[in-house]
Amino acid sequence: MPEPTITIEPARRDELPEIQRLAGVIWRGHYPGIITNAQIEYMLERGYSLPALQRLADTPGYRFDLLKVDGVPIGFAGYFPDTAPGTMKLDRIYLLPERHGQGLGRRLIDHVAAEARAAGCATLTLRVNKGNAKAVAFYQRAGFAIRESTVDDIGSGFVMDDFVMARPL
Repeated sequence: MPEPTITIEPARRDELPEIQRLAGVIWRGHYPGIITNAQIEYMLERGYSLPALQRLADTPGYRFDLLKVDGVPIGFAGYFPDTAPGTMKLDRIYLLPERHGQGLGRRLIDHVAAEARAAGCATLTLRVNKGNAKAVAFYQRAGFAIRESTVDDIGSGFVMDDFVMARPL
């Protein structure tokens, strides 16, 4: 059997619905037990509705990249230069759960790190829910370390209870 073709490429505007679809599948499959179903739906609407994705895509410096296997999108990353000089923020990174453990998530992180270095950044940061132990461990294996702990009100009675993690480039 031939090796699959794996690509990571900038998402086109007409691929934003695919990012929305992936986010819905991934969030609804992964986050129950970490956050409530009500918060999952709130955050999907807030961050992954088509208008929300279009606003991000229209933000100068913001980039969405899709990870595809044999042309089929299975994950994505969204990132942008942060306000801290020399820092790129990995704003979102998701991979279909059935693709975990295949080195694809690491490949996506390494791709974003390479893009950050090419943009002159020395640090890559991200936020992860403190209760998302699997993701925290994955990020630590990928070279990230916990920098701080935050709790932020995101409206409608919900908070984001996160670790901020950083990886030197």
